[in-house]
Amino acid sequence: MTHGDTAQHGHGGAHHDEHSHGYRQYVVVGVILTVITIVEIIIPSRPEIVAALTRPGVVASLLVLSFLKGAGVVAYYMHLRQDSRLFTALFMFPFTIASIIVLILFLFFTLSGG
Repeated sequence: MTHGDTAQHGHGGAHHDEHSHGYRQYVVVGVILTVITIVEIIIPSRPEIVAALTRPGVVASLLVLSFLKGAGVVAYYMHLRQDSRLFTALFMFPFTIASIIVLILFLFFTLSGG
């Protein structure tokens, strides 16, 4: 089916507008993810931040930011936001459980003096 065929059937304009709007959203999400990455770089590289948060605080904040970034990539770029909520839950539930397990292990390691 060519572009002309699509236009004759009345699908062309709306489909194009949807993609044009979608590209802007990709850029916005990309900028947000970039800002999170910059914050992840700044936190451990600034001595005053490291001193204020202490080592466990730095690691915990980086884990949280990493989780947020991963969730953003999964939800947006893997198109889960357009799928059924059931599919999103089936994917995000194990992702969340794994993240919680990592945080708990980190907490135990920190409290045991490791």
